[in-house]
Amino acid sequence: MTDKETKNNDHEAATAAVPCCLKVIEHEIHGAAELPALLAHVFTDGKIAGIAWATDGTRSVNGLNPASPGQGPTLKVSSPDGFDISQVYEARIWRVINNNGDDATLAHEFRWVNGVGAVELTLTANTTKASSEGSESGKPYVSGWANKVSYLQHESAASDNADSASEASTGQEEDQAHAATKPMTAVEFIREEDKYGNTVVVDQLFTGEWK
Repeated sequence: MTDKETKNNDHEAATAAVPCCLKVIEHEIHGAAELPALLAHVFTDGKIAGIAWATDGTRSVNGLNPASPGQGPTLKVSSPDGFDISQVYEARIWRVINNNGDDATLAHEFRWVNGVGAVELTLTANTTKASSEGSESGKPYVSGWANKVSYLQHESAASDNADSASEASTGQEEDQAHAATKPMTAVEFIREEDKYGNTVVVDQLFTGEWK
């Protein structure tokens, strides 16, 4: 076997989909002001990241500020000046999960849309046949496969301006910069459709953190 074939086989093994189960829990929330306390309950002490959409712009979420006397926890967001949580109309928050295999949790995400509702999604590895075949059955788990993916994170506009003012980098320097950039990781949830037996990506849960 050649070195190229070995590398290809290693890559395929690293990216192979694994059996998993998706658990969905609905939460009741009456407004964005209730988000921080609910997130603290859902994720306990885990590190979180996410996105908050508000009427005055979109912000990345980098965690929770702990509760203080007379005040509950608050969202730790990018560009916190002028941030008013009452203007948030949608949020997507996830637990930051590394790849060291500490537990069976592959992804854990919370989603809320004002006027629609909130759900908590937990994707766990499963080496046996799943106990459920769809949410319509009334059972708590949905079976499928998990496939890990990652995305390059873009630099901010300020960084781009600084880069444009500097000398052009070589291809090798760009490769090194990309290697040093922490990617945003996610897990695709794949299921087999009933009609033809094809596998389709039905959802994607994020697991990485903002750089």
